[in-house]
Amino acid sequence: MFLARFLVKMAANNAVLNRLEQKGAEADQVIEYLKQQVALLKEKAMSTLVLQASLREEKKLRVENAKLKKEIEGLKQELIQAEIRNGVKQIAVPPGTTVSTASFSDDVPQPTAVTSSGSKDQIKGEDEEKKKKEKVGKKGEKKEEKQQPAAGSSDAKPVSVSRLDLRVGCIITAEKHPDADTLYVEEVDVGEASPRTVVSGLVKHVPLDQMQNRMAILLCNLKPAKMRGVVSQAMVMCASSPEKVEILAPPPGAVPGDRITFEGFPGDPEKELNPKKKIWEQIQPDLHTNDQCVATYKGVPFEVKGKGVCRAETMANSGIK
Repeated sequence: MFLARFLVKMAANNAVLNRLEQKGAEADQVIEYLKQQVALLKEKAMSTLVLQASLREEKKLRVENAKLKKEIEGLKQELIQAEIRNGVKQIAVPPGTTVSTASFSDDVPQPTAVTSSGSKDQIKGEDEEKKKKEKVGKKGEKKEEKQQPAAGSSDAKPVSVSRLDLRVGCIITAEKHPDADTLYVEEVDVGEASPRTVVSGLVKHVPLDQMQNRMAILLCNLKPAKMRGVVSQAMVMCASSPEKVEILAPPPGAVPGDRITFEGFPGDPEKELNPKKKIWEQIQPDLHTNDQCVATYKGVPFEVKGKGVCRAETMANSGIK
């Protein structure tokens, strides 16, 4: 009787153990499944972070590209304005015309296509191509600028007095410079809508009362320069020696704005002399008064057409500046 009970109890325990083993196996399967799900979630999270980073980088690159385009457009406009100031004629390019960059192939490596599965690499490749194209374009612009003088720009003109904008002017008022004892500040009518301000170092040579309402010759296309805080927009032309200075006088009947011309030296003056070209410095040594006090360039008189020549009051055979 006791043995039978023992056997029944053993059988019941074996059944319980079997169920426990079965449950344990199922639990292992669930755990493995959960591990796989966790791994998948981690991969998805990493993919999302990478995508967000790529999108941020793409947005940043697009902003940088937009800035570059704006800068390039600004540089183009500056170049066009510089060409216009130098007298280079602008020619419109017909619609649909493409500009070949074959002439630059020896100097600059051509952009190569970049292929990538990721959007980040693709954007970087596009950015590099744009930068290379910009470099090619800038080199082309520099070559064009170097070729411009041969095409008839102002640099191709001979250096002569015809490049100076010399005009008759009237010094309306003059007063001492507030910050310089040797300088006058003058308001001068040179035939324009409003007078120009001119600073002259004439205090030691011409009394202030003789500067008022006085006719003179003005060089009007020097680059404006600040002299002790006051911007000077022209220069009063004078016969000059180490001991004495006299303001050149136009012929009787001349009026503000009349051009000074030189027989045998035709041509229109520069709008503004480029200080780097030293044009005035090359012309000035050939400016003198002759033995009759007439102002000349290489012996040719300063002349106002139909009215006469310009001269100094008493200074013969002197330099002019």
